[in-house]
Amino acid sequence: MQLQTIVYVSDMEQSIEFYEALGFEVDYRGGPVWTAFRGADGALALHLVDELPAGGRVAVSLVADSALEGISDRLAEAGIEATPIEAQAFGRSIVVRDPDGLAIQINEHAS
Repeated sequence: MQLQTIVYVSDMEQSIEFYEALGFEVDYRGGPVWTAFRGADGALALHLVDELPAGGRVAVSLVADSALEGISDRLAEAGIEATPIEAQAFGRSIVVRDPDGLAIQINEHAS
């Protein structure tokens, strides 16, 4: 089995641009309501809905494959604001929000 995280979105094209800026590549477009991305360790899918579900749309955490400073700079160039880098028990992290406000934590694990 492979884990696939599904994120419900209100604007598919805007959401695709956001996740591409995070480094994902589109693997499959299933018409206007479904887009799947392939990542190094799994898949992420977007599902277009007329109304976002109340409560938890999903929790997403990504493990960085490079320094957070470079990631923050790359995201800023794409117009995506990240929180300042914060020290965590496991290393460091930043948080960005997708076009519908979903918080995505990007973690840099200490060696």
